Amino acid sequence: MYFAVNPWPKGTTEGLLSSLQALREQAQAPLYSYILLDASFDQSLPIAFSWRRYVECTLYDDTRLAGLKAVAPHLLRMPDESEKQLAWLNELASSCSGKPMLSLLCSAVPAQALIAHFRPYLLARTEDSLEWPVRWADTRVLPILIDSLTPAERTHFMAPIHAWSCLDRSGEILEWSGDGLPNPAPPDFDCWPLDDARFSHLVAEAEADAIIGALHDTHPDLFDELESAMAHAIVKNSLPLANLYGLESAGSRQHFAMLALMLDEKFAEHPAMQAVLNKSRKGGDYAVEIAALPAEFWQQTERKN
Repeated sequence: MYFAVNPWPKGTTEGLLSSLQALREQAQAPLYSYILLDASFDQSLPIAFSWRRYVECTLYDDTRLAGLKAVAPHLLRMPDESEKQLAWLNELASSCSGKPMLSLLCSAVPAQALIAHFRPYLLARTEDSLEWPVRWADTRVLPILIDSLTPAERTHFMAPIHAWSCLDRSGEILEWSGDGLPNPAPPDFDCWPLDDARFSHLVAEAEADAIIGALHDTHPDLFDELESAMAHAIVKNSLPLANLYGLESAGSRQHFAMLALMLDEKFAEHPAMQAVLNKSRKGGDYAVEIAALPAEFWQQTERKN
């Protein structure tokens, strides 16, 4: 599968561990260091001989999601000895093979207390009373989820955490800080309440990855010459334009994103494409209009790598 994330740059693990070491030097109380691993990307990894002895628990233990334990987010205890951590983390990152499944947590509480704290956030309840699993361990969506918390929710969610780090799509380290409280108060809900506006935003943010996955299955060559994070940015940036011109069907949106990957970045400004888009906005058949584009359009909008 293709995840539209760049490989970890050289020195990433050193950067993650230097932040952890700085926290340890400043700490006035015990710190607990964990890797949060999303097993939905590789169910075999947490049970592999090299890693299973480090697994403390999963976030789904003793919850309604316990039946999904094999694909659950797993908490792995990092080695206590700082001199062993670099080789250990390098090997684990290599085992993840570029999948967006690894983040680093520095907590004021041990694993069992941490998963108990996270439990109310593992399912989101929307205004129609439906409940949805929340993928906190997928580093593609983790930044979007944290941004979707209200200020009060975020303060509570991060309360026992000193720092939570992961890599963004381009390979830059992201870090969120909490208060590092040893006894965080429980929330006033047992299931994260998600209003329609925030739920719609999360669905919209997930669309680019869904389109990329579908396109890579059928046209993997589209991604051969593009940096992974750039491919995601191109597809994501094409979607507001699709909205503007009334491209609502999944097929037309996917095709428009494919054109964005194939063609020059200003292809939509070409007069022939503008004619297609304006006709589509007025109810025209997008597929029919695309098929009628002249050869000159394709020649003049060819992507120059």
